[in-house]
Amino acid sequence: MAKEEWNDFRAKTFTHYSTRQKSKLLLVMIHFVKRALENKPEISKEEWSELVGRSWSMECEFDGEIERELRTASWSMGDLRFDALDLSRQQWKWQPGSGVDDWRKHTLLLFMSESGLLQIEQQGEVIELEAQGLLILDANIEYTQTSGPDTRAVIIRLPRSALEGKGKLLSSREILTPDPSSPDVALLMSWLAGATAYGEQCSSYGGRMFAEHFIDLLEILTDSLTASKRLMRSHDRLRKVKRFIARNLGNEDIDPDSVASAMGMSARQLMRLFEQDGSSVMRYLLQQRLEKAKGMLIHGGDDLRIGDVAWQCGFVSASHFSRAFKRQFGESPTDLQRSVREKRTTKQSFR
Repeated sequence: MAKEEWNDFRAKTFTHYSTRQKSKLLLVMIHFVKRALENKPEISKEEWSELVGRSWSMECEFDGEIERELRTASWSMGDLRFDALDLSRQQWKWQPGSGVDDWRKHTLLLFMSESGLLQIEQQGEVIELEAQGLLILDANIEYTQTSGPDTRAVIIRLPRSALEGKGKLLSSREILTPDPSSPDVALLMSWLAGATAYGEQCSSYGGRMFAEHFIDLLEILTDSLTASKRLMRSHDRLRKVKRFIARNLGNEDIDPDSVASAMGMSARQLMRLFEQDGSSVMRYLLQQRLEKAKGMLIHGGDDLRIGDVAWQCGFVSASHFSRAFKRQFGESPTDLQRSVREKRTTKQSFR
């Protein structure tokens, strides 16, 4: 075979292989629940209703006498529990109680749909989850889910404790829907689709590693929430953060992580709030400390010591304070204090 012929053959072969692989990946993305349900046995309506009641503390009603293939797959990956389900033409109604092993108290539910239409109603709010949609809700609060024909979805139980430990527990009691147009959310959903398609066959080590990283990456979702009712608008949240910082200027240990934790948000959310304001957390904190220090020097008595000002404004040392002050105002704290003293003396002499 001539060199030119070989190169042409190789290009066509690898192009074809790459296209096949891409097509296979695309099918997994589109049919991730269908893939998880492959070779799973059918169960009867009675068995299905019993399963829904036992596992979900919900009452299941079927739409008419239409024949359907009822299949489900359940598995765990680390602290995450996956349930892939064919939900076609069903309505699940919430039943009181915390569920087996109090699961409702310990988890949030993440729904990702593969096909069909899933309607969730909770506290008067109705969300329609279409194919490739995503939402998070608190199953401790009464809700009803109604699904149309050919509806398949995966439901993942997320551990509240892990989210609380990272400061990411969503304190809103609403249905939360991440922005579907966000590339970050799309990336996370593709990862989740792969885990649904192949997670049951995954090794315990691989499952545990996936769960740990997925919980970390949920910050993408909490940063991209577009629920119809937000806890606060950005400017309201920023104003509350600034108020908290103002009350804690004297705390030399304050930093973005501690501010974020105190305000019930992630460090990334906090960073974005200040970016929208054209600043950063530490820059704003420094400016406020320096402004407070300047006010103390101007209005304080002649016996006010520079070291005391630095300490009360959260600086670790007087020298650090003096350098930062001079960079900001063009004169040292001592020079400002001397200038204020001289002006005060001059005024008194004219009285």
